[in-house]
Amino acid sequence: MSTNNAIVGEWIYLAQMDYDYALKSANTFHPAPVEIICFHCQQAAEKILKGYIAANGDTPVKTHDLVVLIKYCKQYSSDFDNYADYCYTLTAYISDTRYPPKLSLEESDMKQALNHARKILEFTKSKLAEMGFGTNS
Repeated sequence: MSTNNAIVGEWIYLAQMDYDYALKSANTFHPAPVEIICFHCQQAAEKILKGYIAANGDTPVKTHDLVVLIKYCKQYSSDFDNYADYCYTLTAYISDTRYPPKLSLEESDMKQALNHARKILEFTKSKLAEMGFGTNS
């Protein structure tokens, strides 16, 4: 396995781990830790997008802003434009859920974040699979 394959595999693994943690937390804890779940949804999207950038031979830019990352991804496939709104919504969860004053989030926000993260993950993993990168990590 080449170094690039290993790095892309790590990005995929870490993205899936963040999403799985968010989903499990949503289904396990009552009340659900909405802010933490939204944060992990943002992290899942960030990591899978960085994996896609790495798969295209670039070094992912050091940012948590998903809008910036999706612009990089659109350089390789205009199909990513369909996910820009999801990235805009999820980007708020990187810091606004962790530092005062916190966002006032509700269960509907959490469900939306889970849905957006899942769609970004599924789409990006399908693009990676088309490129020959395994996504079974």
